[in-house]
Amino acid sequence: LYEDRFVEGRNIGQGNIISAVFTSQGSTFKAILNPKDGNYYDEDGRAMKKAFLRSPIDFRRVTSNFNPTRRHPVTGKIVAHRGTDYAAPVGTPIWAAGDGVVEKSGYNQFNGNYVFIRHSNTYITKYLHMKKRSVNTGQRVKQGDTVGTLGGTGRVTGPHLHYEFLVNGIHKNPRTVNLPQSKSLTGQDKSNFIALAQQNLAQLKRYNHLLIAKE
Repeated sequence: LYEDRFVEGRNIGQGNIISAVFTSQGSTFKAILNPKDGNYYDEDGRAMKKAFLRSPIDFRRVTSNFNPTRRHPVTGKIVAHRGTDYAAPVGTPIWAAGDGVVEKSGYNQFNGNYVFIRHSNTYITKYLHMKKRSVNTGQRVKQGDTVGTLGGTGRVTGPHLHYEFLVNGIHKNPRTVNLPQSKSLTGQDKSNFIALAQQNLAQLKRYNHLLIAKE
């Protein structure tokens, strides 16, 4: 079930998906858009997405993995590589991995252009060596917002994104860390959403019967 967009009576394409049902190998999944926050939940108000993106960029390849005993490519010393390096064309957008507040947006000779995002008392993500920054300190961001673009600023051997994921102040491997689910709805928000979900799914079911009848 999706929106149709019209301008002066002329259809200009589809808008948001309002609700969807998908069945695979005997399991059925339902997702309904909550217009209050723009996120998708199942029919009982449970979040459908992870709280964080696994990678915050559309990358070509990983050039350096998380490695506590890596030899630094510039200094030659054994220094822990506390994040993951992603290669992509210069200027590729870098996204906020999750909802949060920009704790620091700045520049120094080591990190180049960098952005740190605090997502909660538990989680912080860091984005280093960007060509430019698109957010300011104190700014609130949503998952998927562009925080900057890939570049080669700071102490680097070539353009890439260095991405770090911290849990309670401890660096974790961004590619393997267990990512939490987004928060599910509660209280009156949950009750209101469930009523909306029932209406949307009933409408979707009616359309499905019409399509089957036409076939």
